[in-house]
Amino acid sequence: MCRLKPQKAVLTALLLGSLVGGGQAAEPSHGKNTVLALPASSPELIEFVRQVVPSNPRVRAARSALRARGAFQAAASRPLYNPSFSIEAQHAHENRHYLGLQQRIDLVDKRSARTAVAAADRLAVHADYIFTRRAVTADLLSGLAGYQTGVERDALATKRVRLMQDFAALTKRRFEAGDMARVEFNLAILVFADARMRHATVKTTLIDARQQVTNLIPPDITTPWPTLAAGLPALPAPNDLEFLLMALPEVKAAQRRVDSAKAVIALRKRQKVLDPTVGVTHGDEGGEPLIGVNLTLPLPLRNPFRYEVTAAYRQYQQAQQTVNDVMRRARARLVNAFERYSIAHDAWQDWQRIGPSSAQQQTDHLRRLWQSGELNATEFLVQTSRTIDSQDSALQLRQALWLAWFEWLVASGKVDEWLNVGSYAKTYGTPD
Repeated sequence: MCRLKPQKAVLTALLLGSLVGGGQAAEPSHGKNTVLALPASSPELIEFVRQVVPSNPRVRAARSALRARGAFQAAASRPLYNPSFSIEAQHAHENRHYLGLQQRIDLVDKRSARTAVAAADRLAVHADYIFTRRAVTADLLSGLAGYQTGVERDALATKRVRLMQDFAALTKRRFEAGDMARVEFNLAILVFADARMRHATVKTTLIDARQQVTNLIPPDITTPWPTLAAGLPALPAPNDLEFLLMALPEVKAAQRRVDSAKAVIALRKRQKVLDPTVGVTHGDEGGEPLIGVNLTLPLPLRNPFRYEVTAAYRQYQQAQQTVNDVMRRARARLVNAFERYSIAHDAWQDWQRIGPSSAQQQTDHLRRLWQSGELNATEFLVQTSRTIDSQDSALQLRQALWLAWFEWLVASGKVDEWLNVGSYAKTYGTPD
Protein backbone atom coordinates (compact mmCIF):
# COMPACT_ATOMS: atom_id res chain seq x y z
CA MET A 1 0.00 0.00 0.00
CA CYS A 2 0.84 3.31 -0.73
CA ARG A 3 2.01 5.20 2.44
CA LEU A 4 2.53 8.99 2.92
CA LYS A 5 5.26 9.84 5.43
CA PRO A 6 4.38 12.89 7.56
CA GLN A 7 7.30 15.21 8.23
CA LYS A 8 8.86 15.79 11.59
CA ALA A 9 6.66 18.87 11.92
CA VAL A 10 3.98 16.57 13.33
CA LEU A 11 6.08 16.59 16.50
CA THR A 12 5.90 20.36 16.44
CA ALA A 13 2.15 20.07 16.06
CA LEU A 14 1.99 17.85 19.13
CA LEU A 15 4.02 20.34 21.16
CA LEU A 16 2.13 23.37 19.94
CA GLY A 17 -1.20 21.63 20.46
CA SER A 18 -0.29 20.86 24.07
CA LEU A 19 0.91 24.41 24.75
CA VAL A 20 -2.15 26.17 23.39
CA GLY A 21 -4.67 23.58 24.52
CA GLY A 22 -5.44 21.81 21.23
CA GLY A 23 -8.28 19.28 21.31
CA GLN A 24 -7.81 15.56 21.67
CA ALA A 25 -8.42 13.36 18.66
CA ALA A 26 -11.55 11.28 18.99
CA GLU A 27 -11.36 7.52 18.63
CA PRO A 28 -13.22 6.29 15.55
CA SER A 29 -16.13 4.06 16.36
CA HIS A 30 -18.39 1.66 14.52
CA GLY A 31 -21.94 2.47 13.63
CA LYS A 32 -24.13 3.82 10.89
CA ASN A 33 -22.67 5.41 7.80
CA THR A 34 -21.77 9.07 8.17
CA VAL A 35 -22.05 11.35 5.16
CA LEU A 36 -19.08 13.73 5.14
CA ALA A 37 -19.24 16.67 2.75
CA LEU A 38 -15.65 17.19 1.62
CA PRO A 39 -14.52 20.68 0.67
CA ALA A 40 -14.10 21.19 -3.04
CA SER A 41 -10.54 21.04 -4.26
CA SER A 42 -9.33 23.93 -6.39
CA PRO A 43 -10.11 23.71 -10.14
CA GLU A 44 -6.41 24.22 -10.92
CA LEU A 45 -5.40 21.25 -8.78
CA ILE A 46 -8.14 19.04 -10.25
CA GLU A 47 -7.09 19.88 -13.80
CA PHE A 48 -3.43 19.31 -12.98
CA VAL A 49 -4.17 15.86 -11.54
CA ARG A 50 -6.29 15.07 -14.60
CA GLN A 51 -3.35 15.76 -16.86
CA VAL A 52 -0.60 14.09 -14.85
CA VAL A 53 -2.01 10.96 -13.25
CA PRO A 54 -3.55 9.17 -16.29
CA SER A 55 -0.32 9.65 -18.26
CA ASN A 56 1.94 8.35 -15.49
CA PRO A 57 3.82 5.17 -16.52
CA ARG A 58 2.75 3.30 -13.37
CA VAL A 59 -0.90 4.07 -14.06
CA ARG A 60 -0.53 3.15 -17.72
CA ALA A 61 1.14 -0.13 -16.78
CA ALA A 62 -1.71 -0.92 -14.37
CA ARG A 63 -4.24 -0.06 -17.08
CA SER A 64 -2.46 -2.33 -19.56
CA ALA A 65 -2.45 -5.13 -16.99
CA LEU A 66 -6.20 -4.68 -16.57
CA ARG A 67 -6.80 -4.83 -20.30
CA ALA A 68 -4.66 -7.94 -20.50
CA ARG A 69 -6.82 -9.55 -17.82
CA GLY A 70 -9.86 -8.65 -19.86
CA ALA A 71 -8.34 -10.47 -22.81
CA PHE A 72 -7.55 -13.47 -20.59
CA GLN A 73 -11.16 -13.54 -19.45
CA ALA A 74 -12.37 -13.46 -23.04
CA ALA A 75 -9.97 -16.29 -23.87
CA ALA A 76 -11.12 -18.36 -20.89
CA SER A 77 -14.75 -18.05 -21.98
CA ARG A 78 -14.01 -19.77 -25.29
CA PRO A 79 -14.33 -23.56 -25.71
CA LEU A 80 -11.37 -25.59 -24.45
CA TYR A 81 -10.92 -27.92 -27.40
CA ASN A 82 -11.01 -27.56 -31.15
CA PRO A 83 -12.07 -30.43 -33.40
CA SER A 84 -9.40 -32.28 -35.37
CA PHE A 85 -9.64 -33.59 -38.92
CA SER A 86 -7.68 -36.52 -40.32
CA ILE A 87 -7.13 -38.05 -43.73
CA GLU A 88 -5.67 -41.48 -44.31
CA ALA A 89 -4.99 -43.19 -47.65
CA GLN A 90 -3.36 -46.54 -48.31
CA HIS A 91 -2.66 -48.06 -51.72
CA ALA A 92 -1.71 -51.72 -51.56
CA HIS A 93 -3.51 -54.95 -52.34
CA GLU A 94 -6.67 -53.15 -51.32
CA ASN A 95 -7.06 -49.41 -51.58
CA ARG A 96 -8.21 -47.72 -48.43
CA HIS A 97 -9.34 -44.13 -47.92
CA TYR A 98 -10.52 -42.63 -44.64
CA LEU A 99 -11.76 -39.23 -43.48
CA GLY A 100 -11.95 -38.71 -39.74
CA LEU A 101 -13.32 -36.03 -37.41
CA GLN A 102 -12.48 -36.06 -33.69
CA GLN A 103 -13.71 -33.83 -30.89
CA ARG A 104 -12.59 -33.84 -27.28
CA ILE A 105 -15.55 -33.32 -24.94
CA ASP A 106 -15.50 -30.93 -21.96
CA LEU A 107 -17.34 -33.43 -19.83
CA VAL A 108 -17.73 -31.47 -16.56
CA ASP A 109 -17.76 -27.90 -17.94
CA LYS A 110 -14.19 -26.86 -17.20
CA ARG A 111 -14.82 -23.88 -19.45
CA SER A 112 -17.12 -22.16 -16.95
CA ALA A 113 -14.65 -22.85 -14.12
CA ARG A 114 -11.81 -21.28 -16.10
CA THR A 115 -14.03 -18.29 -16.86
CA ALA A 116 -14.82 -17.85 -13.16
CA VAL A 117 -11.11 -17.82 -12.31
CA ALA A 118 -10.33 -15.29 -15.04
CA ALA A 119 -13.25 -13.06 -14.03
CA ALA A 120 -12.13 -12.99 -10.40
CA ASP A 121 -8.55 -12.24 -11.47
CA ARG A 122 -9.75 -9.36 -13.62
CA LEU A 123 -11.71 -7.84 -10.73
CA ALA A 124 -8.62 -8.13 -8.52
CA VAL A 125 -6.46 -6.39 -11.12
CA HIS A 126 -9.13 -3.72 -11.55
CA ALA A 127 -8.87 -2.99 -7.82
CA ASP A 128 -5.07 -2.93 -8.17
CA TYR A 129 -5.46 -0.38 -10.97
CA ILE A 130 -7.56 1.91 -8.76
CA PHE A 131 -5.06 1.51 -5.92
CA THR A 132 -2.15 2.40 -8.22
CA ARG A 133 -3.96 5.44 -9.56
CA ARG A 134 -4.68 6.68 -6.04
CA ALA A 135 -1.12 5.97 -4.92
CA VAL A 136 0.31 8.04 -7.78
CA THR A 137 -2.17 10.80 -6.96
CA ALA A 138 -1.04 10.76 -3.32
CA ASP A 139 2.61 10.91 -4.38
CA LEU A 140 1.85 13.88 -6.62
CA LEU A 141 -0.05 15.73 -3.90
CA SER A 142 2.62 15.11 -1.28
CA GLY A 143 5.26 16.29 -3.76
CA LEU A 144 3.34 19.51 -4.38
CA ALA A 145 3.02 20.03 -0.63
CA GLY A 146 6.74 19.55 -0.18
CA TYR A 147 7.60 21.84 -3.07
CA GLN A 148 5.30 24.65 -1.97
CA THR A 149 6.59 24.40 1.58
CA GLY A 150 10.16 24.35 0.28
CA VAL A 151 9.62 27.53 -1.74
CA GLU A 152 8.25 29.39 1.28
CA ARG A 153 10.92 28.03 3.63
CA ASP A 154 13.54 29.11 1.10
CA ALA A 155 12.12 32.63 1.13
CA LEU A 156 12.14 32.63 4.93
CA ALA A 157 15.72 31.32 5.01
CA THR A 158 16.74 34.04 2.55
CA LYS A 159 15.14 36.60 4.86
CA ARG A 160 17.10 35.14 7.78
CA VAL A 161 20.38 35.35 5.86
CA ARG A 162 19.78 38.98 4.84
CA LEU A 163 18.78 39.95 8.37
CA MET A 164 21.82 38.28 9.90
CA GLN A 165 24.08 39.68 7.18
CA ASP A 166 22.89 43.23 7.88
CA PHE A 167 23.24 42.64 11.61
CA ALA A 168 26.76 41.22 11.21
CA ALA A 169 27.78 44.27 9.12
CA LEU A 170 26.36 46.63 11.73
CA THR A 171 28.04 44.83 14.63
CA LYS A 172 31.31 44.95 12.72
CA ARG A 173 31.10 48.72 12.47
CA ARG A 174 30.23 49.02 16.16
CA PHE A 175 33.02 46.63 17.12
CA GLU A 176 35.56 48.60 15.10
CA ALA A 177 34.30 51.78 16.75
CA GLY A 178 34.76 50.20 20.16
CA ASP A 179 31.04 50.19 21.02
CA MET A 180 30.70 46.36 21.12
CA ALA A 181 32.55 43.53 22.78
CA ARG A 182 34.38 40.94 20.69
CA VAL A 183 32.21 38.16 22.14
CA GLU A 184 29.06 39.73 20.75
CA PHE A 185 30.75 40.45 17.43
CA ASN A 186 31.92 36.84 17.13
CA LEU A 187 28.42 35.62 17.98
CA ALA A 188 26.95 37.78 15.20
CA ILE A 189 29.41 36.29 12.69
CA LEU A 190 28.61 32.73 13.84
CA VAL A 191 24.86 33.31 13.61
CA PHE A 192 25.30 34.69 10.08
CA ALA A 193 27.27 31.58 9.10
CA ASP A 194 24.61 29.39 10.68
CA ALA A 195 21.90 31.18 8.70
CA ARG A 196 23.77 30.48 5.47
CA MET A 197 24.13 26.78 6.35
CA ARG A 198 20.43 26.54 7.16
CA HIS A 199 19.64 28.21 3.86
CA ALA A 200 21.73 25.63 2.00
CA THR A 201 19.89 22.80 3.78
CA VAL A 202 16.52 24.30 2.90
CA LYS A 203 17.54 24.67 -0.75
CA THR A 204 18.58 21.03 -0.86
CA THR A 205 15.21 20.00 0.54
CA LEU A 206 13.50 22.17 -2.07
CA ILE A 207 15.44 20.50 -4.88
CA ASP A 208 14.42 17.06 -3.59
CA ALA A 209 10.76 18.12 -3.39
CA ARG A 210 10.88 19.52 -6.92
CA GLN A 211 12.35 16.26 -8.18
CA GLN A 212 9.56 14.26 -6.52
CA VAL A 213 7.02 16.20 -8.57
CA THR A 214 8.98 16.22 -11.83
CA ASN A 215 9.44 12.44 -11.57
CA LEU A 216 5.67 12.09 -11.93
CA ILE A 217 5.07 14.63 -14.70
CA PRO A 218 5.56 13.72 -18.38
CA PRO A 219 7.83 16.09 -20.33
CA ASP A 220 4.99 17.23 -22.60
CA ILE A 221 2.95 18.67 -19.69
CA THR A 222 3.99 22.27 -19.07
CA THR A 223 1.04 23.39 -16.97
CA PRO A 224 2.10 25.58 -14.01
CA TRP A 225 2.09 23.71 -10.75
CA PRO A 226 -0.96 24.54 -8.63
CA THR A 227 -0.77 25.85 -5.08
CA LEU A 228 -2.41 24.12 -2.15
CA ALA A 229 -4.77 25.87 0.24
CA ALA A 230 -4.49 25.41 3.99
CA GLY A 231 -8.23 25.80 4.61
CA LEU A 232 -9.02 22.17 5.38
CA PRO A 233 -11.94 20.94 7.50
CA ALA A 234 -12.02 19.33 10.91
CA LEU A 235 -13.03 15.68 10.56
CA PRO A 236 -15.77 14.14 12.67
CA ALA A 237 -15.01 10.77 14.20
CA PRO A 238 -15.91 8.27 11.43
CA ASN A 239 -18.84 6.08 12.39
CA ASP A 240 -18.65 4.18 9.11
CA LEU A 241 -15.24 2.59 9.65
CA GLU A 242 -16.11 -0.85 8.27
CA PHE A 243 -17.97 0.65 5.33
CA LEU A 244 -14.93 2.73 4.39
CA LEU A 245 -12.59 -0.23 4.77
CA MET A 246 -14.65 -2.56 2.62
CA ALA A 247 -14.67 0.02 -0.20
CA LEU A 248 -10.87 0.39 -0.29
CA PRO A 249 -9.29 -0.97 -3.49
CA GLU A 250 -6.57 -2.88 -1.63
CA VAL A 251 -9.23 -4.66 0.44
CA LYS A 252 -11.30 -5.36 -2.67
CA ALA A 253 -8.24 -6.74 -4.46
CA ALA A 254 -7.50 -9.11 -1.58
CA GLN A 255 -11.11 -10.28 -1.47
CA ARG A 256 -11.18 -10.86 -5.22
CA ARG A 257 -8.09 -13.00 -4.92
CA VAL A 258 -9.95 -15.11 -2.36
CA ASP A 259 -12.72 -15.51 -4.93
CA SER A 260 -10.13 -16.42 -7.54
CA ALA A 261 -8.52 -19.01 -5.26
CA LYS A 262 -11.93 -20.50 -4.53
CA ALA A 263 -12.66 -20.71 -8.25
CA VAL A 264 -9.29 -22.40 -8.80
CA ILE A 265 -10.33 -25.15 -6.35
CA ALA A 266 -13.43 -25.82 -8.43
CA LEU A 267 -11.33 -25.84 -11.60
CA ARG A 268 -8.77 -28.25 -10.16
CA LYS A 269 -11.52 -30.62 -9.06
CA ARG A 270 -13.00 -30.62 -12.53
CA GLN A 271 -9.60 -31.13 -14.08
CA LYS A 272 -9.37 -34.44 -12.22
CA VAL A 273 -12.07 -35.69 -14.56
CA LEU A 274 -10.26 -36.54 -17.79
CA ASP A 275 -12.12 -35.66 -20.94
CA PRO A 276 -12.95 -38.31 -23.55
CA THR A 277 -12.46 -37.90 -27.27
CA VAL A 278 -15.22 -38.88 -29.70
CA GLY A 279 -14.40 -39.51 -33.35
CA VAL A 280 -16.27 -40.32 -36.54
CA THR A 281 -14.56 -42.00 -39.51
CA HIS A 282 -15.89 -42.35 -43.05
CA GLY A 283 -14.16 -44.02 -45.94
CA ASP A 284 -13.95 -47.07 -48.14
CA GLU A 285 -11.96 -50.23 -47.91
CA GLY A 286 -11.57 -52.34 -51.03
CA GLY A 287 -14.43 -50.47 -52.65
CA GLU A 288 -16.75 -51.08 -49.72
CA PRO A 289 -18.08 -48.04 -47.81
CA LEU A 290 -17.06 -47.79 -44.16
CA ILE A 291 -18.43 -45.71 -41.30
CA GLY A 292 -16.86 -45.93 -37.85
CA VAL A 293 -17.30 -44.33 -34.44
CA ASN A 294 -14.54 -44.37 -31.85
CA LEU A 295 -14.30 -43.26 -28.22
CA THR A 296 -11.02 -42.61 -26.43
CA LEU A 297 -10.97 -42.55 -22.62
CA PRO A 298 -7.76 -41.45 -20.85
CA LEU A 299 -6.96 -43.44 -17.71
CA PRO A 300 -5.76 -41.56 -14.59
CA LEU A 301 -3.43 -44.37 -13.54
CA ARG A 302 -0.07 -42.65 -13.30
CA ASN A 303 -1.33 -39.23 -12.17
CA PRO A 304 -4.71 -38.88 -10.44
CA PHE A 305 -4.22 -35.09 -10.06
CA ARG A 306 -4.85 -35.06 -6.30
CA TYR A 307 -2.00 -32.73 -5.36
CA GLU A 308 -3.26 -29.97 -7.63
CA VAL A 309 -6.47 -29.84 -5.57
CA THR A 310 -4.50 -29.84 -2.31
CA ALA A 311 -2.33 -26.98 -3.53
CA ALA A 312 -5.43 -25.02 -4.54
CA TYR A 313 -6.86 -25.42 -1.02
CA ARG A 314 -3.62 -24.14 0.50
CA GLN A 315 -3.62 -21.12 -1.81
CA TYR A 316 -7.21 -20.41 -0.81
CA GLN A 317 -6.23 -20.45 2.87
CA GLN A 318 -3.30 -18.14 2.08
CA ALA A 319 -5.61 -15.69 0.31
CA GLN A 320 -7.99 -15.67 3.30
CA GLN A 321 -5.17 -14.83 5.69
CA THR A 322 -3.98 -12.11 3.32
CA VAL A 323 -7.43 -10.49 3.50
CA ASN A 324 -7.26 -10.50 7.30
CA ASP A 325 -3.82 -8.88 7.19
CA VAL A 326 -4.88 -6.24 4.66
CA MET A 327 -7.98 -5.41 6.71
CA ARG A 328 -5.99 -4.99 9.90
CA ARG A 329 -3.42 -2.78 8.24
CA ALA A 330 -6.08 -0.69 6.51
CA ARG A 331 -7.99 -0.23 9.77
CA ALA A 332 -4.88 0.83 11.66
CA ARG A 333 -3.88 3.16 8.85
CA LEU A 334 -7.29 4.84 8.81
CA VAL A 335 -7.41 5.31 12.58
CA ASN A 336 -3.86 6.66 12.70
CA ALA A 337 -4.46 8.98 9.74
CA PHE A 338 -7.52 10.39 11.49
CA GLU A 339 -5.60 11.00 14.71
CA ARG A 340 -2.60 12.58 12.97
CA TYR A 341 -4.79 14.87 10.94
CA SER A 342 -6.84 15.93 13.98
CA ILE A 343 -3.67 16.84 15.89
CA ALA A 344 -2.12 18.74 12.97
CA HIS A 345 -5.41 20.51 12.19
CA ASP A 346 -5.93 21.69 15.78
CA ALA A 347 -2.33 22.90 16.03
CA TRP A 348 -2.55 24.73 12.70
CA GLN A 349 -5.79 26.44 13.72
CA ASP A 350 -4.12 27.61 16.92
CA TRP A 351 -1.15 28.96 14.99
CA GLN A 352 -3.44 30.77 12.57
CA ARG A 353 -5.14 32.52 15.48
CA ILE A 354 -2.03 33.69 17.30
CA GLY A 355 1.08 32.98 15.24
CA PRO A 356 1.47 35.10 12.09
CA SER A 357 0.64 38.50 13.62
CA SER A 358 2.60 37.74 16.78
CA ALA A 359 5.70 36.72 14.80
CA GLN A 360 5.67 39.89 12.70
CA GLN A 361 5.07 42.10 15.76
CA GLN A 362 7.85 40.33 17.62
CA THR A 363 10.35 40.90 14.80
CA ASP A 364 9.57 44.60 14.57
CA HIS A 365 9.61 44.99 18.34
CA LEU A 366 12.99 43.28 18.71
CA ARG A 367 14.53 45.49 16.05
CA ARG A 368 13.32 48.64 17.81
CA LEU A 369 14.55 47.44 21.20
CA TRP A 370 17.99 46.62 19.85
CA GLN A 371 18.33 49.87 17.97
CA SER A 372 17.34 51.78 21.11
CA GLY A 373 19.91 49.91 23.18
CA GLU A 374 17.39 48.10 25.41
CA LEU A 375 18.60 44.73 24.06
CA ASN A 376 22.21 43.70 23.65
CA ALA A 377 23.38 41.84 20.56
CA THR A 378 23.17 38.40 22.15
CA GLU A 379 19.59 38.86 23.32
CA PHE A 380 18.57 40.25 19.94
CA LEU A 381 20.11 37.32 18.07
CA VAL A 382 18.57 34.69 20.35
CA GLN A 383 15.09 36.22 20.26
CA THR A 384 15.17 36.92 16.53
CA SER A 385 16.33 33.36 15.74
CA ARG A 386 13.54 31.94 17.88
CA THR A 387 10.98 34.08 16.07
CA ILE A 388 12.17 32.95 12.65
CA ASP A 389 12.37 29.34 13.87
CA SER A 390 8.73 29.52 14.93
CA GLN A 391 7.73 30.72 11.46
CA ASP A 392 9.74 27.91 9.88
CA SER A 393 8.10 25.38 12.20
CA ALA A 394 4.72 26.77 11.19
CA LEU A 395 5.51 26.11 7.53
CA GLN A 396 6.53 22.55 8.36
CA LEU A 397 3.36 22.18 10.43
CA ARG A 398 1.27 23.26 7.45
CA GLN A 399 3.07 20.69 5.30
CA ALA A 400 2.36 18.05 7.94
CA LEU A 401 -1.30 19.10 7.83
CA TRP A 402 -1.39 18.64 4.07
CA LEU A 403 0.34 15.26 4.25
CA ALA A 404 -2.00 14.11 7.02
CA TRP A 405 -4.97 15.22 4.90
CA PHE A 406 -3.73 13.32 1.86
CA GLU A 407 -3.03 10.28 4.03
CA TRP A 408 -6.56 10.38 5.39
CA LEU A 409 -8.03 10.77 1.89
CA VAL A 410 -6.17 7.67 0.69
CA ALA A 411 -6.77 5.66 3.87
CA SER A 412 -10.51 6.42 3.75
CA GLY A 413 -10.86 6.06 0.00
CA LYS A 414 -12.02 9.68 -0.39
CA VAL A 415 -9.24 10.99 -2.61
CA ASP A 416 -11.21 10.41 -5.83
CA GLU A 417 -14.22 12.18 -4.34
CA TRP A 418 -12.13 15.17 -3.25
CA LEU A 419 -10.55 15.47 -6.69
CA ASN A 420 -13.80 14.69 -8.52
CA VAL A 421 -12.16 11.80 -10.39
CA GLY A 422 -15.48 10.36 -11.50
CA SER A 423 -16.09 13.32 -13.78
CA TYR A 424 -13.03 12.63 -15.93
CA ALA A 425 -12.69 8.83 -15.71
CA LYS A 426 -14.37 8.26 -19.08
CA THR A 427 -12.48 11.11 -20.68
CA TYR A 428 -9.18 9.48 -19.92
CA GLY A 429 -10.24 5.95 -20.74
CA THR A 430 -10.51 4.45 -17.29
CA PRO A 431 -11.12 0.73 -17.87
CA ASP A 432 -14.46 -0.69 -16.93
